[in-house]
Amino acid sequence: MTLNLSKLTLNAFFEAAVQKYADRPALAFTGQSPFTYRELGERVKNLQQQLRRYGVNPHDKVVLVGANSPNWSVAFLSVMTMGAVVVPVMPEFPEPDIDYIINHSEAKAIIIDEALYNSLNLPSLEKINIIVDLTCLAPLGEPPASDNPWNPLHHLPEKIRPVREKSSPELAVIEIREDDLAQILYTSGTTGHSKGVMLTHKNLVSNLIGGPELVKVITPESVLLAILPMAHAFGSTITLLSPLYCGASVYYMDKKPSPKVLLNAMQQVKPTFMAAVPLIFEKIYQKQVVPAIAGNPALRQLVKLPLTRKLVYRLIGRKVKAVFGGKMQGILIGGASLASEAELFLREAGIPYAIGYGLSECAPLVTGSPIHATRLGSTGYPIQDVQIKIIDPNPETGIGEILVKGPNVMQGYYKNESETRRVFTADGWLITGDRGYIDADGYLYIKGRSKNVIIGPSGENIYPEIIEDKLKSSPFVDEALVLQLEGQLTARIYPDYSYIQSIEKNKSEETIAQDIEQILEDVRRQVNKILPTFSQIQKVIEQRAPFVKTPTNKIKRAEYVPDYGQDRR
Repeated sequence: MTLNLSKLTLNAFFEAAVQKYADRPALAFTGQSPFTYRELGERVKNLQQQLRRYGVNPHDKVVLVGANSPNWSVAFLSVMTMGAVVVPVMPEFPEPDIDYIINHSEAKAIIIDEALYNSLNLPSLEKINIIVDLTCLAPLGEPPASDNPWNPLHHLPEKIRPVREKSSPELAVIEIREDDLAQILYTSGTTGHSKGVMLTHKNLVSNLIGGPELVKVITPESVLLAILPMAHAFGSTITLLSPLYCGASVYYMDKKPSPKVLLNAMQQVKPTFMAAVPLIFEKIYQKQVVPAIAGNPALRQLVKLPLTRKLVYRLIGRKVKAVFGGKMQGILIGGASLASEAELFLREAGIPYAIGYGLSECAPLVTGSPIHATRLGSTGYPIQDVQIKIIDPNPETGIGEILVKGPNVMQGYYKNESETRRVFTADGWLITGDRGYIDADGYLYIKGRSKNVIIGPSGENIYPEIIEDKLKSSPFVDEALVLQLEGQLTARIYPDYSYIQSIEKNKSEETIAQDIEQILEDVRRQVNKILPTFSQIQKVIEQRAPFVKTPTNKIKRAEYVPDYGQDRR
């Protein structure tokens, strides 16, 4: 263990980190000098004092809405380490969802970017007396004190002034227990309203320790670029809490991560570690690797043999590593499945990576592996003190429902006892809703979501995610969704129109439209060659607009799949 903790609470963890790494650089925007762990501790303490004086008490809910930033992290840590409960919300959530979360969580306070406060229509804010501007960590509408931006303000808005006047200047020490609620994380589900995942201090601290202890690439010298949304479990645990546990430095982009902004940030920060979703690497493979090989007859021949293919991938991999800043020691990939062709490229190109599996209900990490011990197609083995098992496995494939038990597993869903009972077995195992199998060495292989499984003509289980990954390996395909439609296994494909236009520059729009139909049919035939007969695509439909997706970039299948969400557990 990197830190010696007296108990698994966030305040114990944070105090230990600040003390051990006091003079190490902690957080910053790209292009700026980071403040130290000691300064981070002071900023957290000062915001806590403000919140307590405004009337935020232990166990109160505090909603946090805003883009990734050092201040977001300060607010996130401040709320939980003072014994209150943080409710992080992605600003990309639809307005009705944010409004629902504020009401449902019974929030007493909200910390929000001023621009969002002014642009969003949130009737629920009329009930909130404590509103703090995330951009300066001061009451909304008031500038911070000029002499010290972290000191409590002398002049407070009318809504907050009575609260301050009634509160005591003395801030009592609060005893925080491991099983106290620390966070309510509303998942961006594909159907209905989000559910509030209740995560305790022990859930979070056990998980922020388990990841680094397993992956073994984060040290006090590590530099991270945070590109995942911090209001999601993957982002907040893997790219904030775990790095702080190890004494690393974390950088944030001050603009939306477009390809150009991300490329510039990589060159500035030169990160040694990153956590990312598969889409980034699938795009690199589809848009850089595949076209480069397809356009060179010699390379096309070389990649047909494993040995020479590896040499080609190594050469391309050098360029990719340079794009990442040239110092990358490890990438943790999670949040969705990674296409097999893209993973093979990473592996043979010498780009250090590990694939993890998790879910918000597990704070989030369940399995992973050291960078040097990955296995193709696997999400690794359980992190420290976590157990997994497969129930009702298929006798031939071993594929069944994945269950999890451990200190990372949530308390339940906030104010939703029926849904909580539904996802737990009688003996306390969490039913993940995912399907997969475990090999002889304990490595887990995910095959898809239980509710996404399609039953084949002879009772076979067809996992649409596997077929979708095959489709997305084509440079002509941007997004894909496989479903059963009118008795036919059908692929809805959103083509990569920009790529198609780039190779058909001199053709009319009408001709390109006709060509797309043939291109998608060719993609279908090519993919069918590598699929079992029972899971071959019978029909392809052009999706002419991007799929409707959740804020975490997952396709909302309920928008396209008839009767989606019928419980199969």
